[in-house]
Amino acid sequence: MTNPVQSESPWPHRLAMVLVCATFPLIWIGGLVTTTKSGMAVPDWPSTYGYNMFLYPWQTWVFGPYDLFLEHGHRLLASSVGMLCIAFLVLALWRKDKSLIVLGVIALVLVLSQGVLGGLRVVWDKTTIARVHGCVGPLFFGFLVYMECFTSKRLRAMSAIESTRSGSYLRLSIGFMVVAFLQIVLGSLIRHVPLTMTHGAFRAALLFHVITALLVVVSAIAICFTAWRDSQANRSIRFTSTFAVLLIVGQILLGIAAYTVKYGWPTFLPGGAYFGRFVVQWESAMQSMIVTGHVAVGSLILACSVLLVTYALRCYPIASSQANSSPAKLTGNPGKEVMA
Repeated sequence: MTNPVQSESPWPHRLAMVLVCATFPLIWIGGLVTTTKSGMAVPDWPSTYGYNMFLYPWQTWVFGPYDLFLEHGHRLLASSVGMLCIAFLVLALWRKDKSLIVLGVIALVLVLSQGVLGGLRVVWDKTTIARVHGCVGPLFFGFLVYMECFTSKRLRAMSAIESTRSGSYLRLSIGFMVVAFLQIVLGSLIRHVPLTMTHGAFRAALLFHVITALLVVVSAIAICFTAWRDSQANRSIRFTSTFAVLLIVGQILLGIAAYTVKYGWPTFLPGGAYFGRFVVQWESAMQSMIVTGHVAVGSLILACSVLLVTYALRCYPIASSQANSSPAKLTGNPGKEVMA
């Protein structure tokens, strides 16, 4: 991708921001659909009980069963996000901006792929498709966050910075992004457990999930520590990395809580005596909100890693990081640096 959009028009960024704000609730609702097992409340797709999806009687799904309300509402919100992606692409084509066109095409392909995966999940009822569907959603959300950042004034206002740690920011942020997405992949394996999975295989997947969580913690702390020690570090990198660390602390607590409300207090942690009388209530409101919150915060952590990679590429260009052993003054306009 080339430079951030240089146009003064605020509409690409506004539309990208609307997309981000609409997609995060979609992740929440999608998580609730999975947590409450509401995905099969509507057995057909793309229709809804034989009706056109958009013409299905609203009284039936608004005042009907809770699982029908969740599943059909999830479909309508997902369709709205898809229409917003089409609107962004139309705006890009009208403006004849190649960078925006590329962003719009990728966003549209991702949202269409996610929609088809969700439909196939209903039609075929396959656990593997559910896992992939659970991974593409956060990936799409992360891309929308990048799109919002790419079209923003704050990124255009950033200049390349000379620093001996230039290469560190890029390496650490990319590593953070990779392990954050890997954590989501492993989480989907635990969340969508096939009937054929043995107890040993589930415990192994859970162990890898915990190990990857530790890698996420180390990666986030490393980039946050590096940013705060560097007097020349960009403020956005400092803020985003600090926010990511706080999110991860909350995510760890949510992860322990999610395991507790589903299976009981983890035996490998101390303090089990205090939860001796705790009774797991399957598909309770508390269980649904905690487990879904754990899923949603995972997407936010991935979004923070995407922002950090974008900021690192903008503030610490690759050309500068390659010469970090003996930094020389950058020449030319920093705004013309290549992002990626």
